[in-house]
Amino acid sequence: MAFLVLIYTAGFIAMLQFEAEFQKRIEDELTARFALVNDDLKTVGFDRARYPPTRMERIEFNEQPDDIRNGFHNQLNFGWGIAGNNRGADDEWQAAHGLGQWMYLVGPSIGGQLIVGTNLARQDDFLDIMLRTMGLVGLGAALAALGLGIFLGTRTQRRINAISSTLEEVGAGDLTARVAALRTSDDLDDLSHQVDATVTQLDALMRQTRDFSANIAHDLKTPLARLRIRLDRALTAQENEDASAENIEAAIAQTDQIIAIFDAFLRIAKLESGAAHAAFEAVHPGELVEEVADIYEAVVEDSGRKLAVEVTNPAIMQGDRVLLVQMLANLIENAMRHTPNGTKIALIVDGTTIGLSDTGPGIPQDEYDRITQPLYRLEKSRTTDGAGLGLSLVKTIANLHHAELVFSENPSLPSGGLFVRAMFNKAN
Repeated sequence: MAFLVLIYTAGFIAMLQFEAEFQKRIEDELTARFALVNDDLKTVGFDRARYPPTRMERIEFNEQPDDIRNGFHNQLNFGWGIAGNNRGADDEWQAAHGLGQWMYLVGPSIGGQLIVGTNLARQDDFLDIMLRTMGLVGLGAALAALGLGIFLGTRTQRRINAISSTLEEVGAGDLTARVAALRTSDDLDDLSHQVDATVTQLDALMRQTRDFSANIAHDLKTPLARLRIRLDRALTAQENEDASAENIEAAIAQTDQIIAIFDAFLRIAKLESGAAHAAFEAVHPGELVEEVADIYEAVVEDSGRKLAVEVTNPAIMQGDRVLLVQMLANLIENAMRHTPNGTKIALIVDGTTIGLSDTGPGIPQDEYDRITQPLYRLEKSRTTDGAGLGLSLVKTIANLHHAELVFSENPSLPSGGLFVRAMFNKAN
């Protein structure tokens, strides 16, 4: 309705503008015609036979000057008012063709008044045609707009209903529901993509949470079961002090393992909260890896492996020194746990990138995105040492420093091995 009102309002304004412009053009035509006839009168005088009245034009000459006011006239009741003229015939003619359908230009000429008139019926006919045309165009545009509005509204409502239905299904627990965007590149399409992306991410997080819960249950069940066995043995071996002490020591070791798992969780949670940012300072990566190598060199060699340091163009960076030592220590312990004897482990510095490479069996590339998840292990039986939290802590420390953690094969080998590097920003 509002669109229709706008169409007809614009049409009305256009008609007013056209009528004004049309009348100005008629005035110009009358002025030019008046000048031509006036020149003719000055040459041969007024001869009615030369200017017979027609349906579109009338020319009269009034020998009595100032009988009619000079200028343009297009009033409804305008009359010729010329003495001696057949006034009745004029009235009859005007009645037949309609009053107010003429415009007259009156002006002085050779001692009298020259009157030149033109029929305005052409203007009225044109305006009538224009009015009907605009009415039809407006009605057609309104119907087209109404149809288009209904179509777009219906389609938009269907898409909104699809989004709403998907969210209801997700709320009910179905994380496989998707909106399926139409690829129209509009706002609703963008919203549909965002909803689908959010649900996909939520599905991944829920799967990760379920895996995490299952893994932590498994990792805690094993040491708790061992703890119960050791305590039961200690209880039944009370008369044998040596056996009882051995079982109690084993029970304490299992308890320490459980406590270590929870300590790792607490460290990760604390780091993810961002509380460690206050300890950031300028760190020289070359000195950092040398310090870590001094601490772990003997431990690595006792495990049957070798530890080396490779430093290239070290650059000062911002970070928490204690956390960076912890990150490198976790990488070394992870390498010792998952590589065979004789493996070469190297701490690497290149600018503000620090990392570790080894010559062990490496990790399948399709596992790179999952090995930093808490409690995730490549060995599905989960019988090896460790809780699967080492690389998760490394990832958390890297994120805390806004560093990019990248896994790849060892570039110094034809294939295989593992290269873990954390790329840091330089110090300001």
